[in-house]
Amino acid sequence: MSRRSNLQFPFVNWPAGDQQRWEAAFKEGDLFDNSRGAHLAASTKNALRASYAQYLKFVVELHPDLLPVSPENRINREMVAEYVRWLKKSYQDAGVVITLHHLRLALRLICPDSDWSWLLTITKRLAAGAPRKPGKYNQMTSERLYLLGVELMVDAAAQAQKRGTISKGVAMNYRDGLLIAMLATLVPRRRTVTTLRIGEHLVRAGQFWALDVPGSDMKSKETMDVPIVPEISRRIDVFLDRFRRRIPAAEKHDGLWPSNKGRPLSANQIYAIVRKRTKKAFGFAVNLHRFRHSAGSLWSVYDPANVRGP
Repeated sequence: MSRRSNLQFPFVNWPAGDQQRWEAAFKEGDLFDNSRGAHLAASTKNALRASYAQYLKFVVELHPDLLPVSPENRINREMVAEYVRWLKKSYQDAGVVITLHHLRLALRLICPDSDWSWLLTITKRLAAGAPRKPGKYNQMTSERLYLLGVELMVDAAAQAQKRGTISKGVAMNYRDGLLIAMLATLVPRRRTVTTLRIGEHLVRAGQFWALDVPGSDMKSKETMDVPIVPEISRRIDVFLDRFRRRIPAAEKHDGLWPSNKGRPLSANQIYAIVRKRTKKAFGFAVNLHRFRHSAGSLWSVYDPANVRGP
């Protein structure tokens, strides 16, 4: 068993309340319901559960009296500071940041009524203070980029649900999340992602979606025929049904990524959006070519039956 596995508190030993909350968070529900994680891929669920199990291991070792306490009352700024010191015995700075990022996402699922923005602030502060090395992108994986996209979409859905309406800004947040998630999983080049048109390049394949891009729109001049996995397909449905129409004049064109100017986003706009979103999330901007470099084995883990290079 690896050192990392030894740092996780087994699920069967979790307090009954934690187990119940975790299972409830992943019950089938509406994608629009931000409190549910049923539509997350199995790999993502496992990563989030591992991060929470690791925090429980810390609690068991150093603060066992807190184990019976409810999850939202078991963590605060002082505990996080001590947890970071504990993590640094096994992780480098970048690994600590990733672990806290996953822990916050896990807590949002099992404690959806609590405000976890303070933990995001701490995570971003740690990311900004981490030593900068020439290889700072080495820890950037498609998993992290994909989770960022999912987080943006979940946040947008939560805001829309809370307000009872979908504003232009919220719709654009969902658009950007879907854009980043698709870039992380399908890794199309900027020219290709800019070209995408609904019904022409983004087409129905049974109950899900697929990309069917002719060679003329590809740098390689080879046709891109890629099935889109169910999780992303369902989020595309939500975007098209609920969010896209809230962006001005989106109904006047068939571009998948409507801009605020009544036309599809340009390549430069997509480039700027991705850099802005990743810099805000990670403390440094991730260029589009890094998505292709980071892709590695992500979708071979998420959906091995449908792994196909573009």
